[in-house]
Amino acid sequence: MSAKSHDCPRCGMNSRLQKRAFSDQALAALVIWGDLDRRLVSQSICDDCYEELRDILIDRSAEVLTIDANTLGKAS
Repeated sequence: MSAKSHDCPRCGMNSRLQKRAFSDQALAALVIWGDLDRRLVSQSICDDCYEELRDILIDRSAEVLTIDANTLGKAS
């Protein structure tokens, strides 16, 4: 049984999607930096988007430490 492909909500490419585990602090950083739309935080994404977001977090790891992990839970 093969997995069905769907359009990735982040990039729009038709691919196999998977829910990714990022810490609350990492997700808050990605949203603040504009690399991930807040509406996509709990959605599955493709492998390419995951790798891109992971690379961004690695490149900016020192900045991630300064982000308040509760940012996503606060009212906009």
